[in-house]
Amino acid sequence: MVDYHIHTPYCGHAYGKTVEYIEKAIMAGMDEICFTDHLGRYYLTTVQKRRYWDWGMNERTISRYVEEISELRELYRDRISIKIGLEIDFIEGAEELLEPFISFYPFDFLLASVHCLPRFGWRHLSEYSEYDEIKVFDEYFRYARAAICSGLFHSLAHPDFIWRYLRWPSQGAAEYFEREIASLVGEACRRQTCIEINANGYIWSGLNVPEGTDPFVTLLSQIREQRPPVTLGSDAHEPGSVGKAFGDIIPVLRSWDITECSVFTEGRRSTVPLG
Repeated sequence: MVDYHIHTPYCGHAYGKTVEYIEKAIMAGMDEICFTDHLGRYYLTTVQKRRYWDWGMNERTISRYVEEISELRELYRDRISIKIGLEIDFIEGAEELLEPFISFYPFDFLLASVHCLPRFGWRHLSEYSEYDEIKVFDEYFRYARAAICSGLFHSLAHPDFIWRYLRWPSQGAAEYFEREIASLVGEACRRQTCIEINANGYIWSGLNVPEGTDPFVTLLSQIREQRPPVTLGSDAHEPGSVGKAFGDIIPVLRSWDITECSVFTEGRRSTVPLG
């Protein structure tokens, strides 16, 4: 049992103490967890950071985050394996700005995410409902593929994020998702970058999409067909959410012949059986 997407209060919008997440993971029977707190919006200017919500850690906070988790990893070493990671917004053209963060600290795992599409402004993706949905979806999938192609990350977080927030027009939805998800998973295969299976994607399965369409099922189908490496994450923002719904998710994954997931140590990938 592994959970490779856990946040802490360091990101500014998660709750509880870091040690409480670890204790909950142990209670849930976890063998290994990875903390993946949000890196701050490194791509915004100082003026922009005052205007837009910054959902992550700054330089000073990262040092404290790494130090505390390193100490807890040692303290709990006989009870659970603890890895240190980051969840990082991918922004095309800002790749060099990441270098000071990802090269200085001893991260085991780097998780890419797409929360913001510069073409539509610097707001959170959930605030793009005023735009043509097709154009936003197209840009989202293009950005997700670009994140994989960048070679900077070990896994792509919550590919389901887009359809949790923006409803897709009913006409042609199934064909669209089949094509775009197949392309995304294919790129992950070629680059040997993981696709994350996110607990929220399972929980939201079939919601906010046209009736008879379930892109989460399409995602599992493409993973079974194309066989990219995968990671599994709860996206916990409070201790009680560590490993949420895993008891339901893992049997579903097995039914789709997805029987192992990836774990990382100092950026090196290995696989473990699910559950």
